[in-house]
Amino acid sequence: MYEKEERMLNEMNRDAEIYTAVVSDEALEAAVRSGMRRGRGMQRSRKRMAAFSSVIATVAAALLFVVWGGDGGIVEPKEQMAAQGPYPPLTGFDLGEDITLNTANQHGMIQPVNQSVTRGDYTITLNGILVGSQQMEVFYTIQNDAEYHADLKRVEMKRKGSSQSLPYSIGSSGGTQIKPGQTFRSRSDIHMGENQFVPEEMTLSFSIAPYTTNTVHQSSAEGEQVLDIDVSVDMETVQKFTRTIPLNKMLQIESQRFYLKEAVLSPAGIVLKANIPSTNTMKVSGLWDVYLETVVNGEQIRLNSDSAFLPGAGGGDMTYFFDSNILENPESITLKASGFQAVDPSEMKLVVDTDKKEILRAPDGDLRFGAYTGHTLTLEYEERADRHMGSVSIEPEFVDGEGKKHTINEDAGGLSSSSRSSSDTGISLITQYIHLKPGDYPQPLTFTLSSYPGVMEHAFEVPIR
Repeated sequence: MYEKEERMLNEMNRDAEIYTAVVSDEALEAAVRSGMRRGRGMQRSRKRMAAFSSVIATVAAALLFVVWGGDGGIVEPKEQMAAQGPYPPLTGFDLGEDITLNTANQHGMIQPVNQSVTRGDYTITLNGILVGSQQMEVFYTIQNDAEYHADLKRVEMKRKGSSQSLPYSIGSSGGTQIKPGQTFRSRSDIHMGENQFVPEEMTLSFSIAPYTTNTVHQSSAEGEQVLDIDVSVDMETVQKFTRTIPLNKMLQIESQRFYLKEAVLSPAGIVLKANIPSTNTMKVSGLWDVYLETVVNGEQIRLNSDSAFLPGAGGGDMTYFFDSNILENPESITLKASGFQAVDPSEMKLVVDTDKKEILRAPDGDLRFGAYTGHTLTLEYEERADRHMGSVSIEPEFVDGEGKKHTINEDAGGLSSSSRSSSDTGISLITQYIHLKPGDYPQPLTFTLSSYPGVMEHAFEVPIR
């Protein structure tokens, strides 16, 4: 509940909407099997809401003079409903068209930090943070006072006062030349591991070194300086603006299933928790063409997902991270998807001969051998606008030509990828990097794919709010 009365009323009204949207699993399964879009045939149960609605009505009457103006006119929905955080706007950073960051900044949800640390010729300033239940955007400034170009190699999240890393993933760092005397502003997007939450206390470590063309940014570099900043998150504010909505919905195409567990709404992003049953006969790795559609003042706004934690080869829990505009208090939020990403599990093997520099087996002919240098194997494939797109993910364990099991070299970067896009052709060239531990491997090497592009088409619509 928010402290202000109008926000209390708003929260109770939203609860009422959730309770009135209850529908049985049997009805949902029937809707999927008949090809109906989710939510089209929902029947609201008024009887369940009789007692609850009377409470809402009583409180609403008591608060009526707060929500409506004294002249009897209704305040415009956006002015009435939009939530406001406690912080001043963050300045000096180009947020582009990022709907999450712009909305959060306009509504005072980027927490100022403004702490600086200097080591050698480098100064790092942590300007601010935007925190959600499982994600955090970090805004920072680097001052390079060296006589050479510098590079931010990596940003790490650790337990406060410890060298122990927390379970997280982060957008790639490195490769940016920071000129001598330059003040460089940037940001990093951090996602906590599956079923992990952003801690209230942490240490952020920024590793800066002289610029090189070396593309490996996970290991220590010559001349590297590590600058640590302790951070305390205003968790009271984060929790005040974070809400969990149980979904408990089953999506089904033929005999393949996908379960939606819950959605966690926060200014930093909307997190969708799901589960893929191990009983599926196809290798289902997620939803295809998935996004959230919100309606704000009658306008439909699309919220995309640019990252996700995928399940392993046998299915299991997964997490989608979507953009967020919940501070605008949308009238509705709907999950939309065009089907499942699914392939035949018998095709989920990748066999590579690094000596012959060729792929011996793959689900199709789209994967190409790139190179094998310095114990780093690169593979390439194209994502085209005129075909179903999906991620290529590889399990960290592989088998050599003699049947011996190995794991990839996490210290050298593990698994990573890069993308180059062409607006003219609509094609994105994806390069997958697989860092192996030093050694001679009997050929060929067999990898297991945990996801690969392939689609079962079916339109879904699931009301979230």
